[in-house]
Amino acid sequence: MSEEKKEFDMAKEDQTLDMDQAKNMTVGEAVRKDSELKAGITDDDSVLDKYIKQHHQEVVSQKFATKSAEAENLDTASLDNFIKKQREELLQSGALDDDSVASADDWLDVSDQTYKQEEVFIEPEESPLTTSTKETFSHRSLDTSDSFLEKTDCGTKKKSKKKKLWFLFILLLLILGLVFGLTFLRQSNTNSKTSSRQTSQSKSSIASKEAEKADSFNKAYKEFFTDKNQTKLKNDSFDKLDKLEENLQKLKNTSYYEKAKTKFDSLKKQISAIQAVNAKFSSDAIKNGEKVTASVKDNANFDDLKSETLKTGNARLDKLLQTVIDSGRKQVSDKTKLAQEKASQEAQAQAKAEEENKAKEGAVSAATTPAYTSPVAPASPIIYGMSPSTVPGLQRELSRVPYNNALIADQTNPAWAFNPGVLEKIVATSQARGYISGNNYILDPVNIINGNGYYNMFKPDGTYLFSINCKTGYFVGNAKGHADDLDY
Repeated sequence: MSEEKKEFDMAKEDQTLDMDQAKNMTVGEAVRKDSELKAGITDDDSVLDKYIKQHHQEVVSQKFATKSAEAENLDTASLDNFIKKQREELLQSGALDDDSVASADDWLDVSDQTYKQEEVFIEPEESPLTTSTKETFSHRSLDTSDSFLEKTDCGTKKKSKKKKLWFLFILLLLILGLVFGLTFLRQSNTNSKTSSRQTSQSKSSIASKEAEKADSFNKAYKEFFTDKNQTKLKNDSFDKLDKLEENLQKLKNTSYYEKAKTKFDSLKKQISAIQAVNAKFSSDAIKNGEKVTASVKDNANFDDLKSETLKTGNARLDKLLQTVIDSGRKQVSDKTKLAQEKASQEAQAQAKAEEENKAKEGAVSAATTPAYTSPVAPASPIIYGMSPSTVPGLQRELSRVPYNNALIADQTNPAWAFNPGVLEKIVATSQARGYISGNNYILDPVNIINGNGYYNMFKPDGTYLFSINCKTGYFVGNAKGHADDLDY
């Protein structure tokens, strides 16, 4: 073992960790401090001093003579230029800043000073090393320090630069991924919102149009009534029913259609009922939901009004219709009575005149004798009607009673005679219903059944009206709704 190494080991052994200091340290700090003290490291040592002391054996093991010669012939200019060039590139790329360069320069200066301090430290010890060995050691120390600094600095810078580049690359990828994700999410949300908005707008637009059509229908529907409760119909609006139906068709395939159709059907039924009843009068008997004065037509027949027609669902209107019908029936009855009274008066006057003529002349022609006053019934009562021979083509095939020519030829049979007042009543009723006017009718003998003579009454144009029982006054035709059976 060399003398220098012995002295170095003795110096390390003199430095031990104070127990008082160890009390205030952690286990890791105490171990590290003890290692530094054993290596001879003091608080005033620089980084290079600490490195040399910690690697003392490696430094001593080198061949100082060869290294010293290489150090004397070493040209460091190219190395300096290379380091300078690398620093400039790092500065330009942003991987290294000015403060880092300044810190590295200061560290190199300190290392140079440490190298000088190392020489001062060795010489006073009167080490057996020669001057050449000292110089070689000094150059080796410098060379080792510079090599260490260069490797440490360059390696650190390269690793730092690579780490920064990798960090920037990863950060860039993360940013791009985040931007792409946010953009995609935003676009997706935008498309979803746009689609939802468009769908909502489309539905809203359709609903709005349907509501407008429903409002148009309801406004047109209200025009048919004179009151807010919609029970009194306005006659002047009846001809607008077709237009209302057009508005109804526009509501097909919408949620408003069924309700609107129910209202339309009810309105149409009410209008039909009012028109059917008003048709029995010479003028409207129901106007704007109220009963007004009107005269029934001569041929008015309220029996053909069906109950289904008069049940509209509007309670007020149903009651009004029945009231008007009752009034019309009363008018028909009154007209019939007046006609019968008038016919009876005329018959009586005619009979009186005939009796006076008989008394004066002593005989009366059979052709001028009233049918109901004679026990013998002629083929037709000339005084009360027209002769059947004057109208060819009578509708005899429609007769409710079958024709019997043999009995018709027996004109002396008392069964052909009308009972008093029977013919007058039938004629008055026919006049009131508008079947005939005045004595413009035809009576045609048909048959004798059960002792009762039957006649057919025709209009002047030969149209069949009904068959008559001249004894009872019962008459029946072919109209629907009347009795289907005769009185025999």
